[in-house]
Amino acid sequence: MAGRGTGNRSVKPQGEVRHSQLITTYGPGAMVDLPDHSVVIGGLNLWSYGADQTPEDVDEPRLLTKLRQTLKVPTLKLQKPPVQDTGPGGSNRGGGIRSPQFPNWFVAQLDQTEVCEGRRYRTRPLVEGRRLEKGKYLDVDRKSHRVVPVRFVQSCPNGHLSDIEWREFVHGGRTNCTTTLWLDEAGSGNDFTEIYVRCPRCEIRRRLSEAKQKTKGEDGDRPALGYCQGHRPWLGSYGQEQCVADISKPGGYPNRLLVRSASNAYFPELISAISIPEPIDAVREVIGKHLKQFEKINSAEKLAFWLEDFAPEHIAQFLKGQDPEQIYVALEAVRGNSEQAPPNSEALKLQELRALIGPVSELKREQGKNSFEAEEVDLSGVGSWFSQRVTRVLKVHRMREVMALLGFTRLEAVVSQIDGDPLDLGVKRAAIDVKELTWLPAIENLGEGIFLQFSKSQVEGWLKSDGVRQQLSKHEQAFQAWNREHGLTKEKFGWPGGGYLMLHSLAHLLITQAALDCGYGASAIKERIYAFPGIGYGILLYTGGSGSEGTLGGLVALTDRVEDLLKASLESGSLCSNDPFCSGHEPNDPLEKRYAHGAACHGCLLIAETSCERRNEFLDRALVVPTLQTDDAAFFPADLID
Repeated sequence: MAGRGTGNRSVKPQGEVRHSQLITTYGPGAMVDLPDHSVVIGGLNLWSYGADQTPEDVDEPRLLTKLRQTLKVPTLKLQKPPVQDTGPGGSNRGGGIRSPQFPNWFVAQLDQTEVCEGRRYRTRPLVEGRRLEKGKYLDVDRKSHRVVPVRFVQSCPNGHLSDIEWREFVHGGRTNCTTTLWLDEAGSGNDFTEIYVRCPRCEIRRRLSEAKQKTKGEDGDRPALGYCQGHRPWLGSYGQEQCVADISKPGGYPNRLLVRSASNAYFPELISAISIPEPIDAVREVIGKHLKQFEKINSAEKLAFWLEDFAPEHIAQFLKGQDPEQIYVALEAVRGNSEQAPPNSEALKLQELRALIGPVSELKREQGKNSFEAEEVDLSGVGSWFSQRVTRVLKVHRMREVMALLGFTRLEAVVSQIDGDPLDLGVKRAAIDVKELTWLPAIENLGEGIFLQFSKSQVEGWLKSDGVRQQLSKHEQAFQAWNREHGLTKEKFGWPGGGYLMLHSLAHLLITQAALDCGYGASAIKERIYAFPGIGYGILLYTGGSGSEGTLGGLVALTDRVEDLLKASLESGSLCSNDPFCSGHEPNDPLEKRYAHGAACHGCLLIAETSCERRNEFLDRALVVPTLQTDDAAFFPADLID
């Protein structure tokens, strides 16, 4: 579905990715290696649906409302990415994603050796793309050699991306030299102090590690890679903008060296919501299926008149007796307009929690793919240690999660707020379109899950105990340092709270234990943590996929022995294979600088980042069970289960 951009849309794509990958790993702005090229996935302005394709809308009203508020736009839709069916029996329908080639500097596969200061280096030509002939490098004997994209590019905290000005780098500033540069590498090629860029004509050689330093010039010191010029190659020829480092003064960020395949090269900013049943859902689904029938309706009065005399019988019968005002509000929401929709300032996860702890009879909807079905588990036979702390367990037989791509960052990952709403990143959120957003790419996952509601009085009583307060004071102190490191303030990103840390740590223990029995891998199980003081506390573990993979029933089946599941999880968390070192971690230790971790490591709490909603941050098993170092801060004391 992704390939190098050309004007001919009937060209066979040079690479393919799944829909889910287009808003996660390989979204707009991500660098991808195709079989014969390296590209940067094009922005939404380079996505096309083809002549006979109709963009498929994804309807999730709560998520749409929140995204409109975040982006401050009156009209917004969620749409699935385009499809190009070129497989056996398929027809090339023309949809796809044009992706510009990037980077445009290459290393020729011409292996030679260079001896310098008694050290032998592997050396290869470093060539600009415009100097290649038919995609090959010609040496002095006119012999052609294959080339591969250079591994190194430059970026800035605003997400901008560009080729390194290699000639300026090696010469320490602007130069008229046009000689072919050479890349000298010693050892395995992973140590920047052993990689050099060399100009044979000027007899200059510069270590790549100096790209992180400053260069002395006539006008004073300047970054070795210069200042960012705001290049955005994923948006095409007209994607460049001005880079702003500080809104109070002109000038961009210094460029930073970036390895194309590094884990910090691309962080998608995803916002997700669980579809919760609402009475108006059936009306919205009918409107969505027959949207063209409503295209001339622009007021509630016209809608009422149309339903009375002109609407097709099957639509009129279904909507009979419904309030035209409410139907029109639903119609405008499906169209992507927000003027008629009533504003809802509540956080996404708070809305979900209210539904999950509310009447179970309202947690059922059987309209097509948007189905949601939950069943409460009878807890009359469980032990008192369990029922005093866990007040409700739900079998979520069917559920739907909608994920939308809002933008992305580089160098530093940014996730949503604790309450599930988008974080106000300002200029640091890289754009995925050249113009104001009118739609966002989204996918929907169908799956199953388990919901555990925890006693509000037990959690809030536990938070008041002396041992918990002492342990949480360390985390609060560390959180201030964590915020400073991420360029955030407490007004922008507030303290998650002790209840969140405890539930988040417990969720990781539950995921690890559930994966042993339910048939899903641990990386396929996700978490959603609800911690709202005065309202309620809960954990939703779920799994999902675009097909039937997320609805195999293994996770729901664990609720029949949920007490054993929780007990086994607590036992596994009481001792880590890295103890006593793990239990001795202090979150506020300035030497360790593990500000988001207490007793947490890969031996106990850290799991796949695809499963964790906080990228494995804000964890401490000492808040769940007693550890070797801390025995007075646990929500589940050592003698509770015995």
